[in-house]
Amino acid sequence: MGRSLLKRCWRASPQSLRLLFCAGLCLLRAQKRRREVAAAQPLFVCGAFGNTSGLAQGARLYVEHRREMGGHLHMVDITNSMRMPRDRQPAEGLLSEVDAAAMRGPGTVVIHANPPQFQLALCALGKGFLRGKRVVGYWAWELETLPPVWKHALDYVDAVEVPSAFVADAVRRCTRKPVTVAPHAVPVPQRRKTEYAREGVLRCLYVFDAGSSWERKNPRAVLEAFARAFRPGEAELTFKVGNEDTDPERFAQFRTMCAASPGVSIITGVLEPEAMEDLYLRHDVYLSLHRSEGFGLTILEAMRHGLHAVATGWSGNMDFMTGGLAHPVPYTLVPMDIGSGPCKGLRARWAEPDVEAAAAILRKLHQELAETNA
Repeated sequence: MGRSLLKRCWRASPQSLRLLFCAGLCLLRAQKRRREVAAAQPLFVCGAFGNTSGLAQGARLYVEHRREMGGHLHMVDITNSMRMPRDRQPAEGLLSEVDAAAMRGPGTVVIHANPPQFQLALCALGKGFLRGKRVVGYWAWELETLPPVWKHALDYVDAVEVPSAFVADAVRRCTRKPVTVAPHAVPVPQRRKTEYAREGVLRCLYVFDAGSSWERKNPRAVLEAFARAFRPGEAELTFKVGNEDTDPERFAQFRTMCAASPGVSIITGVLEPEAMEDLYLRHDVYLSLHRSEGFGLTILEAMRHGLHAVATGWSGNMDFMTGGLAHPVPYTLVPMDIGSGPCKGLRARWAEPDVEAAAAILRKLHQELAETNA
């Protein structure tokens, strides 16, 4: 009877409370590390290297950058402890969590996992591995306010690294520990766009992960701005959607909306790096009317490939949205209203992009880029 009551209480409790409880259990098993530990080699970079998410790609870019800097580096695959699907072939030379847990001695551990996955990774690595090592959390958050589980996680790091000044400001409000901005080191690709709006058609692209909150990614605003900007035949819009099965009902509704809009198409599934590069190069404009981004990795990747970026002019992407390819969209800061996920119940604000202003930018780009081919 007692266990049955506990189960009912567990299922009825808010998701945020369950996450805090699970994180607390993990932290009880992990070693609480309040003392300062000197930075040392070797460097252990932990990430979901078997996954295709933006967080996992950020970990891969971090590894490439640190290898260029030199030093002894180990890659530790924490895809399993982060509870993420394996949808990418991992690179050779990866250490598993079990392999890493057996490695004792000094070092620096950089964990590319947001709380509460960060706490789960600590638990999987174990006290023996962490003892005597400096622990750094590499975190990417999309709001100015941190959830409680993130604040609790600050007790278990010696420092935090973040991809943008926007995230740094949010974390610094909650800790006196070192917080360093370490932007994603997106390389300049060998191939880059040289011609735009072929046949007078402006081709727009938006890449987003459906598992990262439909409200925050805001693809409906992208669809609306495109519809306001162009008559049929003047432009095309491609959505590349990842993890569409996380909310099948919402994705089905979105697919129906796209089908009713001339010139709009959807691509799903995992694309290999070369195919992803081809996708960028087939388009002229990257259109992101997000409500908030911790960094905006795909925006920067698109700009590196020579695409014009029309994106909400607020949050992490403003660290790099400069120059002739950058077209920030005006916005209004409004209270966040979201009923699910890690943001549920959090008092915060985010940006509401001006859809009509975005449409005007698109129309102007169409005219200018089409004229260069005339």
